[in-house]
Amino acid sequence: MNRQKQLVIITGMSGAGKSMAVNTFEDLNFYCIDNLPPGVLPTVIDLWKPPARPENVAIVVDVRAAQFFDQLLPVSQELTRNPVDHFGRPVVLFLDASDAELVKRFKETRRKHPLVTEERGIMEAIALERERMA
Repeated sequence: MNRQKQLVIITGMSGAGKSMAVNTFEDLNFYCIDNLPPGVLPTVIDLWKPPARPENVAIVVDVRAAQFFDQLLPVSQELTRNPVDHFGRPVVLFLDASDAELVKRFKETRRKHPLVTEERGIMEAIALERERMA
């Protein structure tokens, strides 16, 4: 019996559809975690080590993690190089949309982009997020 389950790391631009994606994974009976600081990802993954009941897991990690976001690349690279036995190699789902579409979505939802400040408007926030995502 193969006990390996799927681990999906969902990331990408704010407003690109990560919430919709995680809702879809929940509909597919994945255990979902939103807004996880990347540095705790290995510890969280260990929760499903045997004898725990194996589950498919989807985790959203993005710029809302603030100063911790820079840990995502090294953590995901390590998980890819050395997959956890009970999950195997993780899948990284990166979601994106054009700048114009992102602006439109933030206006429609009336939610604030996580990087918008009094000094930084929506276009500057999107540019900064793209830079951090690169």
